[in-house]
Amino acid sequence: MDLGIAGRTALVLGGSKGIGRATCRELAEAGVNIAVVARGQSAIDETVAEITAMGVRAVGISADLYLFESYNKVIDSCTAAIGAPDIVIYNMDPPPPGGFNDIDEDQLAHAYHTVVLCYSRMLRLALPHMQAQRWGRIVTIGSGAAKQLVRSSLNFGYILANTTRVSAAALAKTVAAEVAPFGITINTIGTGLIESGQSTRWIHERAVEHGIADEEFAAGMVSHIPVGRKGQPEEMASLCAYLCSARAAYTTGETILCDGGITNSIL
Repeated sequence: MDLGIAGRTALVLGGSKGIGRATCRELAEAGVNIAVVARGQSAIDETVAEITAMGVRAVGISADLYLFESYNKVIDSCTAAIGAPDIVIYNMDPPPPGGFNDIDEDQLAHAYHTVVLCYSRMLRLALPHMQAQRWGRIVTIGSGAAKQLVRSSLNFGYILANTTRVSAAALAKTVAAEVAPFGITINTIGTGLIESGQSTRWIHERAVEHGIADEEFAAGMVSHIPVGRKGQPEEMASLCAYLCSARAAYTTGETILCDGGITNSIL
């Protein structure tokens, strides 16, 4: 399928591993030039080499995406190297789990900073170019918690994600309506349990908390998933690429789930 975005420029935050790296590959296959943004330089270099070998231009940018000033750096570096971003993938580490009594207001503020305020800063810097050319795509790699709050029945609390993911989805939907006349779409993918280094670490930490083997905790999580398995990064990446495509121009302001059917919400 021709996605109609060959020659466009994408800025992929958290693009060196897992879902981010799979998304870089998927967009490169569609002919998109890519700026790979992450912290670890070696993983960035590996990803840039991989997608450059696919015949597109790529640049790696090392930045601490928890700092507001980093967003000016990554936008400017991307623009100087391969052009202003027409597509932005916002892909940050999720907030840690925990119930209300497990967290304090400093942790809540940090989660809100990462999930909502840094996202707002990225929008503020990326949108002017998209508005000027009257085309743009923004996709957040988010969480199903924006659709259905995670309950402790899954053997972990998730108050930080529950609170901030809903806020980010509301911000995205509001801004999406404002910029829709400019040919810009803004969407969020609500992820489920995806096979990645990040999810492996997360499962290990929860297993340690419960005093059980990693495999036992993972099996308990998978038992709640109707398709009966973890998702693959490539399954996330293909959905993300479609939402970035010319074909997806009439889909905006949405939170679309990629979670194997675990979320019961119909909205």
